[in-house]
This record gives sequence, structure tokens and C-alpha cells, in this order.
Amino acid sequence: MENKAEFSEKSLQVELPVNFLDCVQSLSADALLVLIAYFQLLSEQEQPGELALLFDFKTSLPIQLQQDEVRLQRVLEELHRAGLLLSWQDPNNPQKTYLIPGTPAGVDIYCKLNGNPDLVCGYQLAKAMPAPDRPNIFKLYEDNFGALTPMMAETLKADAQIYPADWIEDAMQEAVEYNARNWKYVQAILRNWQAKGRKRTNEEGKRDLDQFRKLYLEQKRDHTGG
Repeated sequence: MENKAEFSEKSLQVELPVNFLDCVQSLSADALLVLIAYFQLLSEQEQPGELALLFDFKTSLPIQLQQDEVRLQRVLEELHRAGLLLSWQDPNNPQKTYLIPGTPAGVDIYCKLNGNPDLVCGYQLAKAMPAPDRPNIFKLYEDNFGALTPMMAETLKADAQIYPADWIEDAMQEAVEYNARNWKYVQAILRNWQAKGRKRTNEEGKRDLDQFRKLYLEQKRDHTGG
């Protein structure tokens, strides 16, 4: 028998608009997949979410869509044109793009944000649920980088709002393997993944990491006078 994916015995409840099937008939397969993943994310929230950060939402998607920025952007444009999933970029922080459901309430939020971007802080943000037994990044920091100061805790919290948890964990692992246990090094890796894509060729990734390590060691040497 051909090796195929199998459904899990476990199930989850996803709340969809009552006219969901009527609205999605003309969508591409990718757009339908993204839309279902978005409503699944909203359904997982303890408190009802009104919108979600694109960067956070990406972790809910299949790896193929996470890795292909062009493909994902094409899908988001399709959904925005259809009015089913609205994309709103914060003019005060262009790195942050929010996804808003194309419901009457969502359309109202989208219009209000276009009129007053500062209102974004007042809406409930949907968060990606952590994977079971995933190590807390604070614990990972203390185990691998050193004591967690209040200032460092705030830095970790801020970065966790921008980057997916698995990215942060992987970047920390890269830093440890390269013996560059410094958070600026971790941030450099994360910014590079954000700008150039999470998955590139092994050779490109190695060159990036070698460059980060070289800069880190030079800065460390200049700082210590060694």
C-alpha cells in the first residue's frame, strides 16, 4: 500500500462562519487551507481573538507555506481581494502585519484601524498555541545563556511577540553550537531569517552563521580589549 498521510484519532473543534462553504467556492486550494488554519487559530483561543499577527499565524501553517514567502503573499492577496481575510500593515510599525477575519465585526475593525492605527493595541490578539511540552524560552535562556535579569526578560518577551517560538528556540540552539551565547547574536539570526526566509540552502545558512560568529567575536574582543 502506498505510504499516505493518515488522520489522527484526536479531533478539535473549529468554529467557522455559517456561510463558510458558500464564500470559499472560488478560492484556490492554498487560500482555502490558509483560511481554515486562521479560523482554527481563532478557535483555539481561551479569550476570543479579534485579529492575529501574520508572523505568529505562520506557525499554524504547513511548512511549505511557511517557507515560501512569495506563495504565501499571493494567497493573502487573494483572500484580501475576496474580503475573507483582511491584511492590515501597521504604519507605525511596518514589520507588523495583522490578519483580520472578513466578518462584519472584522471589516469594522479594519476600517477603524485605517482611520486610527493607534487603536490596534485595544484589540484582542490571537496567539499561536505552544506545542505540548515545548521548553519555555526563559528556561532555555537560563539553561544556556545565564541568569535571567528583569531587563533580559522584557527583551525575550518583546522578541516572542515578533518571532515564532520555534524560530527563537532554533536560533538559541545555533548560538550555543557556535559558542556565541549572546542574545544580540540570536537576534541577528532571527532578523536574517525574517528578511531572507527561514529555510535557505545549507551553504547559505552556514555562511550567514559564520559571518554572525565572526562579527560577534570581533565585538567581544574589542569590548574586552583582547
